[in-house]
Amino acid sequence: MVDLHIHTTESDGHDTPKEILEKAEKLKLSIISITDHESCSAYDILDKEEVSKIFSGKVIKGIELKSCHNGRIVDILGYGIDTEIINKYLEEVYKEKTHAFLQKKYLKSFYEQAREMNLKLTPIDELEWNPDKDWASVTFYKEIKNHKENYNKLPDDLLRDFETFRTYYHSQETMFYIDKTGDYPTPDKVIEYIHKAGGKAFLAHIYRYEWIDDKIAYIDDFIKNFDLDGIECFYSTFTVDQSKKLVDYCENNNLLISGGSDYHGSFKPTVSLGLDYNYEKYLTWINK
Repeated sequence: MVDLHIHTTESDGHDTPKEILEKAEKLKLSIISITDHESCSAYDILDKEEVSKIFSGKVIKGIELKSCHNGRIVDILGYGIDTEIINKYLEEVYKEKTHAFLQKKYLKSFYEQAREMNLKLTPIDELEWNPDKDWASVTFYKEIKNHKENYNKLPDDLLRDFETFRTYYHSQETMFYIDKTGDYPTPDKVIEYIHKAGGKAFLAHIYRYEWIDDKIAYIDDFIKNFDLDGIECFYSTFTVDQSKKLVDYCENNNLLISGGSDYHGSFKPTVSLGLDYNYEKYLTWINK
Protein backbone atom coordinates (compact mmCIF):
# COMPACT_ATOMS: atom_id res chain seq x y z
CA MET A 1 0.00 0.00 0.00
CA VAL A 2 0.94 3.61 -0.59
CA ASP A 3 -0.03 6.86 1.14
CA LEU A 4 1.08 10.21 -0.24
CA HIS A 5 -1.09 12.47 1.91
CA ILE A 6 -0.30 12.32 5.63
CA HIS A 7 -0.35 14.93 8.41
CA THR A 8 1.62 14.96 11.66
CA THR A 9 1.87 17.03 14.82
CA GLU A 10 3.90 19.51 12.77
CA SER A 11 0.59 20.79 11.37
CA ASP A 12 -2.80 19.45 12.42
CA GLY A 13 -2.20 15.71 12.78
CA HIS A 14 -2.21 13.70 16.00
CA ASP A 15 0.86 11.49 15.41
CA THR A 16 4.48 12.61 15.49
CA PRO A 17 6.63 12.09 12.36
CA LYS A 18 8.36 9.13 13.99
CA GLU A 19 5.02 7.57 14.95
CA ILE A 20 3.91 7.87 11.33
CA LEU A 21 6.98 5.92 10.20
CA GLU A 22 6.35 3.27 12.85
CA LYS A 23 2.71 2.86 11.84
CA ALA A 24 3.61 2.81 8.14
CA GLU A 25 6.13 0.04 8.80
CA LYS A 26 3.59 -1.97 10.79
CA LEU A 27 1.10 -1.65 7.93
CA LYS A 28 3.81 -2.60 5.41
CA LEU A 29 3.33 0.55 3.35
CA SER A 30 5.84 0.79 0.52
CA ILE A 31 5.80 4.54 -0.20
CA ILE A 32 4.67 7.44 1.99
CA SER A 33 4.78 11.22 1.99
CA ILE A 34 4.23 13.49 4.97
CA THR A 35 2.39 16.52 3.59
CA ASP A 36 1.87 18.88 6.51
CA HIS A 37 0.08 22.17 5.92
CA GLU A 38 2.56 24.95 5.10
CA SER A 39 5.31 23.09 6.95
CA CYS A 40 8.32 20.90 6.20
CA SER A 41 9.47 20.67 9.82
CA ALA A 42 8.55 16.97 10.02
CA TYR A 43 11.50 16.30 7.75
CA ASP A 44 13.81 18.37 9.95
CA ILE A 45 12.80 16.07 12.80
CA LEU A 46 13.27 12.91 10.74
CA ASP A 47 16.71 14.08 9.59
CA LYS A 48 17.82 13.40 13.17
CA GLU A 49 16.55 9.83 13.00
CA GLU A 50 17.88 6.76 11.20
CA VAL A 51 14.76 6.53 9.08
CA SER A 52 15.72 3.24 7.41
CA LYS A 53 15.75 1.54 10.82
CA ILE A 54 12.18 2.71 11.48
CA PHE A 55 10.59 2.46 8.04
CA SER A 56 11.81 0.13 5.31
CA GLY A 57 9.82 1.79 2.54
CA LYS A 58 10.40 4.94 0.49
CA VAL A 59 9.72 8.43 1.87
CA ILE A 60 8.89 11.19 -0.63
CA LYS A 61 9.33 14.66 0.85
CA GLY A 62 6.06 16.53 0.47
CA ILE A 63 3.93 19.44 1.63
CA GLU A 64 0.33 20.70 1.29
CA LEU A 65 0.02 24.38 0.41
CA LYS A 66 -3.08 26.54 0.31
CA SER A 67 -3.73 28.79 -2.67
CA CYS A 68 -6.53 31.25 -3.34
CA HIS A 69 -8.22 31.04 -6.74
CA ASN A 70 -11.30 33.09 -7.62
CA GLY A 71 -11.98 33.75 -3.94
CA ARG A 72 -11.77 30.07 -2.98
CA ILE A 73 -9.10 28.09 -1.17
CA VAL A 74 -7.59 25.33 -3.31
CA ASP A 75 -4.99 22.95 -1.84
CA ILE A 76 -1.92 21.98 -3.83
CA LEU A 77 0.36 19.09 -2.91
CA GLY A 78 4.09 19.30 -3.63
CA TYR A 79 6.22 16.14 -3.93
CA GLY A 80 9.95 15.55 -4.26
CA ILE A 81 10.71 18.98 -2.87
CA ASP A 82 13.91 20.54 -1.57
CA THR A 83 12.68 21.51 1.89
CA GLU A 84 15.25 24.28 2.30
CA ILE A 85 13.87 26.08 -0.76
CA ILE A 86 10.29 25.58 0.37
CA ASN A 87 11.17 26.91 3.83
CA LYS A 88 12.42 30.13 2.22
CA TYR A 89 9.11 30.39 0.38
CA LEU A 90 7.15 29.85 3.60
CA GLU A 91 9.19 32.51 5.36
CA GLU A 92 8.57 34.95 2.52
CA VAL A 93 4.82 34.35 2.26
CA TYR A 94 3.94 33.77 5.91
CA LYS A 95 6.38 36.01 7.75
CA GLU A 96 3.48 38.20 8.86
CA LYS A 97 0.59 35.85 8.07
CA THR A 98 1.42 33.00 10.39
CA HIS A 99 -1.03 30.16 10.99
CA ALA A 100 -1.89 31.62 14.39
CA PHE A 101 -2.44 35.11 12.97
CA LEU A 102 -4.81 33.88 10.27
CA GLN A 103 -6.75 31.49 12.51
CA LYS A 104 -7.32 34.18 15.15
CA LYS A 105 -8.55 36.47 12.39
CA TYR A 106 -10.97 33.84 11.06
CA LEU A 107 -12.28 32.90 14.49
CA LYS A 108 -12.99 36.56 15.20
CA SER A 109 -14.93 36.77 11.92
CA PHE A 110 -16.97 33.66 12.79
CA TYR A 111 -17.80 35.15 16.19
CA GLU A 112 -18.85 38.49 14.73
CA GLN A 113 -21.28 36.78 12.36
CA ALA A 114 -22.57 34.52 15.13
CA ARG A 115 -23.30 37.49 17.40
CA GLU A 116 -25.43 39.06 14.66
CA MET A 117 -27.47 35.84 14.70
CA ASN A 118 -27.74 35.88 18.52
CA LEU A 119 -26.04 32.51 18.84
CA LYS A 120 -24.94 31.19 22.21
CA LEU A 121 -21.15 31.19 22.48
CA THR A 122 -18.40 30.82 25.05
CA PRO A 123 -16.50 34.13 25.22
CA ILE A 124 -13.76 33.98 22.61
CA ASP A 125 -10.97 34.58 25.12
CA GLU A 126 -12.17 31.62 27.20
CA LEU A 127 -12.03 29.06 24.41
CA GLU A 128 -9.61 26.17 24.82
CA TRP A 129 -7.75 26.01 21.53
CA ASN A 130 -4.24 26.40 20.18
CA PRO A 131 -4.12 28.89 17.28
CA ASP A 132 -0.61 27.69 16.42
CA LYS A 133 -1.97 24.23 15.55
CA ASP A 134 -5.77 24.27 15.51
CA TRP A 135 -8.14 25.55 12.83
CA ALA A 136 -10.62 28.33 13.53
CA SER A 137 -13.31 26.59 11.48
CA VAL A 138 -13.10 23.36 13.52
CA THR A 139 -12.95 25.27 16.80
CA PHE A 140 -15.97 27.38 15.91
CA TYR A 141 -17.99 24.43 14.60
CA LYS A 142 -17.47 22.52 17.85
CA GLU A 143 -18.40 25.64 19.81
CA ILE A 144 -21.76 26.27 18.10
CA LYS A 145 -22.64 22.58 18.44
CA ASN A 146 -21.86 22.65 22.15
CA HIS A 147 -24.86 24.90 22.80
CA LYS A 148 -28.28 23.36 22.16
CA GLU A 149 -29.76 26.87 22.04
CA ASN A 150 -28.17 27.29 18.60
CA TYR A 151 -29.88 24.35 16.96
CA ASN A 152 -33.15 26.11 16.14
CA LYS A 153 -31.30 29.13 14.78
CA LEU A 154 -29.23 27.29 12.18
CA PRO A 155 -30.00 25.14 9.13
CA ASP A 156 -30.24 21.46 10.03
CA ASP A 157 -27.63 20.40 7.48
CA LEU A 158 -25.08 22.92 8.77
CA LEU A 159 -24.86 21.03 12.06
CA ARG A 160 -24.95 17.59 10.46
CA ASP A 161 -21.18 17.29 10.09
CA PHE A 162 -18.10 19.43 9.65
CA GLU A 163 -17.77 18.70 5.93
CA THR A 164 -21.20 20.26 5.37
CA PHE A 165 -20.25 23.23 7.52
CA ARG A 166 -17.24 23.73 5.22
CA THR A 167 -19.61 24.45 2.33
CA TYR A 168 -21.11 27.32 4.32
CA TYR A 169 -17.96 29.21 5.15
CA HIS A 170 -16.57 28.66 1.64
CA SER A 171 -19.63 30.00 -0.17
CA GLN A 172 -20.18 33.73 -0.62
CA GLU A 173 -23.93 33.24 -0.69
CA THR A 174 -24.22 31.54 2.71
CA MET A 175 -23.71 32.35 6.38
CA PHE A 176 -20.28 32.30 7.99
CA TYR A 177 -18.50 32.99 4.68
CA ILE A 178 -14.93 34.17 5.14
CA ASP A 179 -13.15 35.93 2.29
CA LYS A 180 -9.57 34.67 2.32
CA THR A 181 -8.53 36.52 -0.81
CA GLY A 182 -5.12 38.01 -0.13
CA ASP A 183 -4.39 35.73 2.80
CA TYR A 184 -2.97 32.99 0.60
CA PRO A 185 -0.95 33.12 -2.65
CA THR A 186 -2.42 32.37 -6.05
CA PRO A 187 -1.94 28.87 -7.55
CA ASP A 188 0.66 30.07 -10.03
CA LYS A 189 2.93 31.30 -7.23
CA VAL A 190 2.49 28.11 -5.19
CA ILE A 191 3.23 25.93 -8.20
CA GLU A 192 6.19 28.13 -9.21
CA TYR A 193 7.84 27.59 -5.83
CA ILE A 194 7.18 23.86 -5.83
CA HIS A 195 8.92 23.71 -9.20
CA LYS A 196 11.77 25.90 -7.96
CA ALA A 197 12.21 23.38 -5.16
CA GLY A 198 12.54 20.62 -7.76
CA GLY A 199 9.13 19.20 -6.96
CA LYS A 200 5.92 18.30 -8.75
CA ALA A 201 2.60 20.03 -8.06
CA PHE A 202 -0.68 18.14 -7.71
CA LEU A 203 -4.24 19.39 -7.30
CA ALA A 204 -5.52 17.89 -4.05
CA HIS A 205 -8.83 16.13 -3.24
CA ILE A 206 -10.97 17.82 -5.92
CA TYR A 207 -14.14 15.95 -4.92
CA ARG A 208 -14.02 17.47 -1.44
CA TYR A 209 -14.84 20.86 -2.92
CA GLU A 210 -18.63 20.85 -2.75
CA TRP A 211 -18.76 24.32 -4.27
CA ILE A 212 -17.46 23.00 -7.59
CA ASP A 213 -20.44 21.72 -9.58
CA ASP A 214 -18.51 20.30 -12.54
CA LYS A 215 -15.19 18.94 -11.27
CA ILE A 216 -13.80 17.99 -14.68
CA ALA A 217 -14.63 21.39 -16.18
CA TYR A 218 -12.90 23.02 -13.21
CA ILE A 219 -9.78 20.93 -13.77
CA ASP A 220 -9.86 21.82 -17.47
CA ASP A 221 -9.81 25.51 -16.61
CA PHE A 222 -7.19 25.02 -13.92
CA ILE A 223 -4.63 23.29 -16.12
CA LYS A 224 -5.14 25.87 -18.86
CA ASN A 225 -4.13 28.61 -16.44
CA PHE A 226 -1.58 26.88 -14.22
CA ASP A 227 1.41 24.62 -14.80
CA LEU A 228 0.07 21.68 -12.85
CA ASP A 229 1.91 18.34 -12.95
CA GLY A 230 -0.79 16.01 -11.71
CA ILE A 231 -3.95 15.29 -9.76
CA GLU A 232 -4.65 13.42 -6.54
CA CYS A 233 -6.85 10.72 -8.05
CA PHE A 234 -7.14 8.41 -5.07
CA TYR A 235 -8.38 9.66 -1.72
CA SER A 236 -9.97 8.23 1.39
CA THR A 237 -13.48 9.53 0.60
CA PHE A 238 -13.44 9.15 -3.21
CA THR A 239 -15.67 6.54 -4.76
CA VAL A 240 -14.24 4.07 -7.28
CA ASP A 241 -16.08 5.93 -10.03
CA GLN A 242 -14.63 9.28 -8.97
CA SER A 243 -11.10 7.90 -8.93
CA LYS A 244 -11.61 6.28 -12.32
CA LYS A 245 -12.78 9.57 -13.83
CA LEU A 246 -9.70 11.35 -12.52
CA VAL A 247 -7.32 8.60 -13.66
CA ASP A 248 -8.86 8.65 -17.14
CA TYR A 249 -8.58 12.43 -17.22
CA CYS A 250 -4.89 12.32 -16.26
CA GLU A 251 -4.09 9.64 -18.81
CA ASN A 252 -5.87 11.61 -21.53
CA ASN A 253 -4.16 14.88 -20.61
CA ASN A 254 -0.63 13.67 -19.84
CA LEU A 255 -0.92 14.44 -16.12
CA LEU A 256 0.68 12.51 -13.27
CA ILE A 257 -1.37 10.55 -10.74
CA SER A 258 -1.12 10.44 -6.95
CA GLY A 259 -3.22 9.30 -4.03
CA GLY A 260 -3.36 9.50 -0.28
CA SER A 261 -5.57 9.12 2.75
CA ASP A 262 -5.27 12.64 4.28
CA TYR A 263 -4.51 10.87 7.53
CA HIS A 264 -4.68 12.98 10.73
CA GLY A 265 -4.67 10.21 13.32
CA SER A 266 -7.34 10.43 16.02
CA PHE A 267 -8.30 13.92 14.83
CA LYS A 268 -9.93 12.20 11.83
CA PRO A 269 -10.90 8.85 13.34
CA THR A 270 -12.68 7.60 10.21
CA VAL A 271 -9.54 7.94 8.06
CA SER A 272 -6.94 5.18 8.27
CA LEU A 273 -3.30 5.36 7.24
CA GLY A 274 -2.74 3.87 3.78
CA LEU A 275 -5.14 3.25 0.93
CA ASP A 276 -6.58 -0.08 -0.17
CA TYR A 277 -6.39 0.97 -3.81
CA ASN A 278 -3.70 -0.76 -5.84
CA TYR A 279 -2.40 2.34 -7.58
CA GLU A 280 1.35 1.86 -7.36
CA LYS A 281 1.39 1.13 -11.11
CA TYR A 282 0.43 4.77 -11.71
CA LEU A 283 3.30 6.19 -9.67
CA THR A 284 6.15 5.74 -12.15
CA TRP A 285 6.99 9.46 -11.76
CA ILE A 286 8.22 8.85 -8.21
CA ASN A 287 11.43 7.16 -9.33
CA LYS A 288 12.22 9.64 -12.12
